[in-house]
Amino acid sequence: MIPYLALGASAYTALVCGIVMLATSLLVTAAFVLSVFALRTEQHLYTLTLALLLPCTGICMALPAFVHATTTPILQGFLLSPLLLLPLSLPIRTLQRSWIATAQELGANKLARLYFFWWPLLKKPLVLTLSLATLFSIVQ
Repeated sequence: MIPYLALGASAYTALVCGIVMLATSLLVTAAFVLSVFALRTEQHLYTLTLALLLPCTGICMALPAFVHATTTPILQGFLLSPLLLLPLSLPIRTLQRSWIATAQELGANKLARLYFFWWPLLKKPLVLTLSLATLFSIVQ
């Protein structure tokens, strides 16, 4: 949002661009995490996130200086997703596959697994992800 104000855009335009980037980055991050769980590739998420973290974040930061299109906030949202996936990938990396199977065998339905297993595990990383997304949508 700050570079748009520096380029002479109105405050309304900068706010809309920040909200679009925030929404896009959170939706892409959520879709990526859900697809990782659906494909059972939790162990590869951390490696992929580390490999894409610096290039994507650097391009995301430099994109407003080079591209002045209406799709720039959407592209920035896509490029910001590896940064947002990093806090979520750390606890998922240490997760044992047998824990989920054990919870299912003990009779925990999806809601109980979400409430008693996933929420305590991902509560702090989720707050950090939301904070990073908000911070970068303001800075960008």
